Amino acid sequence: MTTSRLYYIDNLRIFLISLVVLLHLNITYGGPGDWYYNESSAEMPALLLQAMFNITNQSFFMGMFFMISAFFTAGSIQRKSTGKFIAERLIRLGIPLAIFYFILQALTVWINYHFIRHDDASLWDFIWKYRVWGFGPLWFVEALLIFTFLFLIFRKSLLRIRISFPGTKLILLSAIIVGLIQFLIRLKFHVGYSIPHTNLQLPFFIQYIVLFIVGIIAYQNNWLDSIDFKMGKRWFIFAQIMILILLPITLYFGGKENGMEPFLGGMTWQSFVWAIWEQVTGFALIIGLLGLAKKYADSQGKLAQALSDSAYGVFVFHAPIIVGISALLLGFTVPQLLKFVIVAPIALLVTFLFAWLIKQVPVLKKIF
Repeated sequence: MTTSRLYYIDNLRIFLISLVVLLHLNITYGGPGDWYYNESSAEMPALLLQAMFNITNQSFFMGMFFMISAFFTAGSIQRKSTGKFIAERLIRLGIPLAIFYFILQALTVWINYHFIRHDDASLWDFIWKYRVWGFGPLWFVEALLIFTFLFLIFRKSLLRIRISFPGTKLILLSAIIVGLIQFLIRLKFHVGYSIPHTNLQLPFFIQYIVLFIVGIIAYQNNWLDSIDFKMGKRWFIFAQIMILILLPITLYFGGKENGMEPFLGGMTWQSFVWAIWEQVTGFALIIGLLGLAKKYADSQGKLAQALSDSAYGVFVFHAPIIVGISALLLGFTVPQLLKFVIVAPIALLVTFLFAWLIKQVPVLKKIF
């Protein structure tokens, strides 16, 4: 069980939350996916690049968030009383979830309607009259809260699991099994479907469940100690082959006639290949990034510490900020892929700066 601070995990959290911001910005400027505001739909060849970016991120980054969260949850629950642990989780997860559900969701939609679509309704109308409430991207926090309380129920059984770090064959087999289950789920529930009133994306959810459990087991059995640079490098190279060679070939031949639609679900070879590719690549990237970060990113200066401390706030507040920036730059007419590249550093700077400022308020520091 790890007790010292893992700076490379903190730095990976900065990287992962940055990908969340960039993925949603990429959707804004033509990438495939669902977001509050879509300025355009990309066409080839930009579509291929933007689709590869989103598909690659989706393969691992939210699953890795769940795994990291579970890893630290397993340690936290053993250091604190159950009452204190529950109270802290409700503050840390429940309050931001409520703020987003009742206020920030409506604010984000209102910014779109008021400043982009020129609707005259007030923000108060969206909050109370129309009740534009919802979890939005904070479905992750919603799911994490659910997973955490389920963990409390089954913690005795989960914390008893003793198993050494799996070998390559078992990792690949596990990824393929998860991929097969994802494929079967997508026969009925295509990518884009979410459970009503929750925004929980069922077509991706089996990976999140599995990796949350993996995070608990990893903590109990010191799995992170088994991942070194050599292992990480090997898995990372394998992931790049999957991303840079197999993915574009699959997207080109699979989407030549009907675009992305056949990949989203149903009894198609595209859906099957994507489901397997997604899990194998995702597992490989997670192990690869852990190994590389352990060697190259296992320290923090003041800037990195500030960014790491602000990561959760970025997640909570990035939606209205991104849509707001999009509204401000509506008249900036350049090719959409170029616009994404130009706006990306601005979006990252503003979201991290806002989250940092929020943490300077004493009453909010323990929440965000």
